[in-house]
Amino acid sequence: MRQALVDFQKNFLYHGHQNRWDSMKQRVERIAKVLVVDDEDAFRMLIAHTLGDEGFDVHEASNGEDALSMLRERSYDLALLDMKMPGMDGIEVLKAIRKESPLTECIMITGYQDITLAVESIKLGAKEFLTKPVNPGELIHRVKSVLRAHMAEARLKELQSDFTSKLLYELRSPLHSVASAVEFLAKATAGPITAQQKETLKQISENLDKMDAMLNDMIDLTLFESGGLEIEKLPTNLDELVPAVCVRLKPQATAKHINLAVDVRKDIPTMALDPDKIEQVLTNLIENGIKYTPKGGTIRVSAAMTQQTIEDKKREFVVVAVADSGVGIPKEELPFVFDKYKEALTGKISTQKTTGLGLAICRSIVQAHHGTMKAESEVGKGSTFKFFLPADSL
Repeated sequence: MRQALVDFQKNFLYHGHQNRWDSMKQRVERIAKVLVVDDEDAFRMLIAHTLGDEGFDVHEASNGEDALSMLRERSYDLALLDMKMPGMDGIEVLKAIRKESPLTECIMITGYQDITLAVESIKLGAKEFLTKPVNPGELIHRVKSVLRAHMAEARLKELQSDFTSKLLYELRSPLHSVASAVEFLAKATAGPITAQQKETLKQISENLDKMDAMLNDMIDLTLFESGGLEIEKLPTNLDELVPAVCVRLKPQATAKHINLAVDVRKDIPTMALDPDKIEQVLTNLIENGIKYTPKGGTIRVSAAMTQQTIEDKKREFVVVAVADSGVGIPKEELPFVFDKYKEALTGKISTQKTTGLGLAICRSIVQAHHGTMKAESEVGKGSTFKFFLPADSL
């Protein structure tokens, strides 16, 4: 019954992803959202009026801080950034956008020509660099040019993602057919089997399960990377969710004689999160700890408030950490633990029965919540995986 439900969900997600090609063609033609960021009211309103007359959906911000707040609330196709502003200047805002909203293209605007600033902004990801006073015709030409390239790139990524998702999904049908045949033979329904044959069928079944899990993870990851797997944010209490996950997984730890300890602070606020997705992240991290921690070891799960400085501004975060006393990760492999290609990059193939994609999916989920993940480890002493979620998300 559980497998049938999983298959239905995967089928639903796949066809939803496949149908997005039609919506993608509509999106190319839709009204582009543009954010104009400039502390000079008259100039900002002039730019907004000029682009509004061209049919763009234009929004305005008078400083970098307000611009980033708006970008966290909704997505924009393009941001026009003034270089010189009080507080956060254009370069600082550009860096933050590249980190927090990488799909938003940027055009820099300055009151004077400076080749050094132009080169720096282009290196940081800006697509164009304009100087004041801006010629309306030139502005419209540059904006349309950047947006055409942006939409073309998005269309190409959508095609690639659609093909990959379709291929992965189609592979699951013959795989399930083989798995059903193996199960049929293992039950001796077709006739008696020897002990050796039964053991061989068991090994085949285990490898088929691993392949199925890998395909499921790859479909999830493909959908996340293409924006096809939506998260549904609901008011969530992590001080209740984290202990509940630990209670559910405690029997697995106990079976391996591993002590699973929990330390969750009570001052964590209610947050807007997708509880199922966050539970998926936490479950993956704890199960990894159980797999890689030897008998008699310890796994400590904690959740607490912390502060991080982002663009010279302190923000409140909730940090959830899973620390184990397991085998640890070699220093040279640590930078690649969240990469879906880590086995190719490190040249190491996991001996555990895992797909190797779990941590990449975890990072995608956390990033979808505007959070970050990090890992610390030392061979022979264990590993600590942490994810940070903005506390002001409600």
